[in-house]
Amino acid sequence: MHAPHPDSGAKLQIAEVFRRFSGPYRELHPLGADTARVLRDLESCRTAALGGHLYRCNDCGREVPLYNSCLNRHCPTCQGPAQYRWIEQRQSRLLNTPYFHVVFTLPASLRAVVLAHRRVLLGLLLRAAAQTLHAFAADPKWLGAQLGFTLVLHTWTRQLLFHPHVHAIVTGGGLSADGTRWVRLPNDEFLFPVAALSRVVRGKFLAGFIDLCESGRIDLVDTASRKLVRRANKHPWVVYAKKPFAGPKQIVNYLGRYTHRVAISSSRLLSVSDHRIVFRTRAERTCSITPDEFIRRFLLHVLPHQFFKIRHYGLLAPANVNTRLVQARDLLGPVPHHTATAPTTPARCEDTFTADAQAPRRSPNDHAEPSADNIAAPKCPLCGGRLVPIGARNFHRPPRGPPGP
Repeated sequence: MHAPHPDSGAKLQIAEVFRRFSGPYRELHPLGADTARVLRDLESCRTAALGGHLYRCNDCGREVPLYNSCLNRHCPTCQGPAQYRWIEQRQSRLLNTPYFHVVFTLPASLRAVVLAHRRVLLGLLLRAAAQTLHAFAADPKWLGAQLGFTLVLHTWTRQLLFHPHVHAIVTGGGLSADGTRWVRLPNDEFLFPVAALSRVVRGKFLAGFIDLCESGRIDLVDTASRKLVRRANKHPWVVYAKKPFAGPKQIVNYLGRYTHRVAISSSRLLSVSDHRIVFRTRAERTCSITPDEFIRRFLLHVLPHQFFKIRHYGLLAPANVNTRLVQARDLLGPVPHHTATAPTTPARCEDTFTADAQAPRRSPNDHAEPSADNIAAPKCPLCGGRLVPIGARNFHRPPRGPPGP
């Protein structure tokens, strides 16, 4: 029997899919440590298995029991609050300058080998993208200064297929080597030529790929690796850059959308049955696959343990945030206060602190300025008011290890 369609009032949840079908999946498919941990965490997220706390609503006084979150970065339910807190922490590093969005992709011929060697080759893709942006920024022909940029790795398509690509959020200009000037782009509507970016990132990735094969870190025979390199080198790699953002307000919201997105959110589920899972892809298009295939595709996007999918470079690198980034901010002036607020709605992430509220709602009596604390705080399912914990009264929580990878 099909689960209720979202329009019927009942909301489908990704976690329920795993609770219902992961048992049969485990019997048929061996799981690695990382994927097994993700399945366990998503199944137990906000259930009695993790314990919980008792809250009281500030507005209506209702007592509400809430179960604890798994905190796994692959869990769509846990990413909304994490998104808000991360954005609020990063606001102090915004610069009063335009930002560009650049995307680096890998050709289809390399996806199978990347999937088999995720840690080293996904890391190589991030390094190749960073080195390419550094090279263009250092060239006086294009800029001759140091950029600040953040790279975010995504590995999925809307159909949950494996498609690794890197989103880069790049400052529209950079700091001179001596730190005395902010160097603007020759054209405020244009970062770097994408055809040239494509050739350079391709060369850097394939050079690194050859080194990994020769060092034995990728277990391909010599002939197979040469064929892959020749095939990947024949075609241009897709790199595209979007028009600059209108200002820091847009970049804050955009960062949250991309940094904490997971392969699929519960809002895209349309129906779930014993034989088919149907979810929305784009506009009116849908995808219908078996539960076994749904879980298989989801697990394609589990990253290796302690692999960093968000990385900061140039002015935003940890070594520069208290030195060169400060110099750049002094030169550009402060970011206007009204544009440096956290987004008021989750960006394609789940935020289900309550059983019947997907998006966070503010209390009618809450006139405070939006912040990570009051946006991501638990909300009362009756009136939408803010919930506060009642002392240390908590449900039993069985012993478990640290949060998921």
